[in-house]
Amino acid sequence: MTQIKKIVRLLSLVLPVGFAISSHAQSTANAPTLDTSLKTLISEMQPMTEMTLGPLDNKPLLVTFFASWCPPCRPEFVEINTLRKEFPESEITMIAINIFEGHFDDPRGVRMKRFLRSTAPNFPVLKPGDEDQALKKLGDLDRIPTVYLFDADGTPRYTFIHQRNATKTHITASEIRPHIKAAIRK
Repeated sequence: MTQIKKIVRLLSLVLPVGFAISSHAQSTANAPTLDTSLKTLISEMQPMTEMTLGPLDNKPLLVTFFASWCPPCRPEFVEINTLRKEFPESEITMIAINIFEGHFDDPRGVRMKRFLRSTAPNFPVLKPGDEDQALKKLGDLDRIPTVYLFDADGTPRYTFIHQRNATKTHITASEIRPHIKAAIRK
């Protein structure tokens, strides 16, 4: 992929654009059911931090999808760190999955190291082996940040997708907290 194509793709992922975009240009991603094959896919992802992924059964799962070059992904990690302090691992699993990282060169991983150091995630951060396959299984993801919250039975409960031209760029702990509480009580 040429550098220009990468830049155009990046702009379509996270940055608002200053010209009119038709409504069909928005994300069509849709949270899938967290079934056995999706749990296996996530369990087989490569860890990017020292935190390990526990079992994905019998409790809700919160997933954020991010890239180190994504400006709204930084404050979203802060919000998820806040949630992690409130809700222990015994009640809910929280993870981040790195996608679209290859849109900009980072040959020595300096940008990713800086991102992880500055956001200090207190939840596992993972990277899929085959990103294209993962994106399809994860509901045809096409924008970041995206957040999915699943009930313990794997049913999607809450979805946030950063849309073009939106003033809201990421989730906040206060808006997703009631959804997490309801998922834990279910």
